[in-house]
Amino acid sequence: TLALLGYNGVGKTTLFNLIVGLLRPRSGRCVINQALVPSMRDVFLMTERANLVDSMTLRDNIKFRALLFADGDSKSRDVNPADLDDEPLIQAFELGPHLDKKVSELSSGLRKRAGLVAGMLFDPHVIMLDEPTNSIDPITRDLLIDYVNRLHACGRTILTVTHDLEYCWKTMDRAVILDDRRIAGDVMLADIPDYETFTHIATLGHGRRTVDFGLERQMARSEE
Repeated sequence: TLALLGYNGVGKTTLFNLIVGLLRPRSGRCVINQALVPSMRDVFLMTERANLVDSMTLRDNIKFRALLFADGDSKSRDVNPADLDDEPLIQAFELGPHLDKKVSELSSGLRKRAGLVAGMLFDPHVIMLDEPTNSIDPITRDLLIDYVNRLHACGRTILTVTHDLEYCWKTMDRAVILDDRRIAGDVMLADIPDYETFTHIATLGHGRRTVDFGLERQMARSEE
């Protein structure tokens, strides 16, 4: 389990898009071990928009994905859209009542849950999550942390772009910190003594305790 950390704009999502082939590198190359991952169908990337078609229901989105996985020699499991209500993942993330709603009708948190489940139903080997804890409630966040840890225990490879350092601390083995399109840090979390030290490393020591926003001066002027 690997986390990609760094400030906005350093290239984390761009790197994900390069890995899955949505972008082509100007130099260098991205390589996936074909012995372990025989097909790109074994790679699941969940983006901020959750990879769902807004005008279709969640059930139809899963049905469409099942059609894409029906051909070829992918080892992904078969999924019957008619039996989704009984799927453990659907029940765990409480998506049963929303299966026949259009994705455009779902809240941002439900969309995030739905996008994760829609991809994970097909049992990918490599799981790439882009800001998975954005827009979700605390209960779903705890559920996601539990799920990611169980996936790791089952031998899945998990890459996560995140600003959620607590999520990273609880789920990841390794963290790579990017800064200005370069690797500024590469650490194993087991080697870090505590969470406070980890946050210092993850923010490259740039964390600020006291910040002057000018509010006090503004209030003082208004009272004059």
